[in-house]
Amino acid sequence: MKKLLKLSIIVIMSMFLVACDAVYFPFFDIFTETQTTTLRTSVDGTITFVESEYNSFAVYESLTYSLDDIDEYNDILLSTKSHIRHANIQVNTVVYNPIIPWGGGTSRDLISMGSGFVFHEDDEFYYAITNHHVIESDLNVDFEIKTFEDTEFHTSELNAFSEEYDLAVLKFTKNSRTEVSIIDIYQRLYYKFNPGEIVLAVGNPSSVVNNVTFGEFKSMENLENVDFKVIYHDATIANGSSGGALVDIDGNLLGVNTWGLEDTDEFSFAIPNYIVYTFLINNGILD
Repeated sequence: MKKLLKLSIIVIMSMFLVACDAVYFPFFDIFTETQTTTLRTSVDGTITFVESEYNSFAVYESLTYSLDDIDEYNDILLSTKSHIRHANIQVNTVVYNPIIPWGGGTSRDLISMGSGFVFHEDDEFYYAITNHHVIESDLNVDFEIKTFEDTEFHTSELNAFSEEYDLAVLKFTKNSRTEVSIIDIYQRLYYKFNPGEIVLAVGNPSSVVNNVTFGEFKSMENLENVDFKVIYHDATIANGSSGGALVDIDGNLLGVNTWGLEDTDEFSFAIPNYIVYTFLINNGILD
């Protein structure tokens, strides 16, 4: 399953996007300077975001940026890589159909595969973000997930979704899992993304699971049929990357990888974290 969109960004006028919805390729101390983020105050349980607000965001600074000890820098980079792999999940959308003739049981038909990441937990459940086009919520389907430590897929529940934002939340029981990490969605919220800063993308592309690629943030761009600016970066994503996390060097969420170009892996696009946060607040996932 591929989702095509035409680029309307200045630097690329005639290429096509493909959503990355099949499977992705190729403990941690956050070494960031303490910064305060002003979260939006909800009105009747909802918040709004105006695109022009991005220009008023503060520039983000991390202590990691100024490190001159290469060994310390590499330790942070490798720690972040490990952390986001433990937060990554595989997502399958499946349909169980009766086998004919009579009494033949059921068949399990795989509809789509993609990625997701854990961003929240309570006493009983983990909560994970993925893309709406990965979970095919308009069908009579079941959703399966597999965490970093799982050896088989487990059922999950669709908690919220938005076709407009192409986002969804799945929740699944914690059971006895001990190796699930949670990606911080707050630290980089309402801060600008720094041109040239290192980004890491995690997901399950092309049947390679829990894979991490590296790149840099390029710019914020417009895509046709998308109502908000998206993150343009060059960390490699492919079919199966959809729903995977895009993070900074310290492991803080920057966005959700959703689109890549059909003919090249040099251009990747993600839903920015402030759009993700707006979706979570407005659907009652976060207070």
